[in-house]
Amino acid sequence: EDACRRAGIATTDLAAVVTHQANLRIIEALTRRLALRDDVVIARDVVDSGNTSAASVPLALSKLVERGEVPAGAPVLLFSFGGGLSWAGQVVACP
Repeated sequence: EDACRRAGIATTDLAAVVTHQANLRIIEALTRRLALRDDVVIARDVVDSGNTSAASVPLALSKLVERGEVPAGAPVLLFSFGGGLSWAGQVVACP
């Protein structure tokens, strides 16, 4: 929510959410917390690719773009987290 606020948009404006692909349970919990629209695309590559560590966010975004699931220019929330309490989020325009 903070990343969206800083980008000047609401979570309801998002076209897609790409989180660190640690496990599906975490992805589902994070996206539920955002109260997204039903049509927002959620990257769930962990199901097919497993946890690809630091590469998970760019790989998942790349697959969404390749499959044409998110239009160019659409707002996408990228969110990652790591050991301890480290995390980062940013809203970008889909390439």
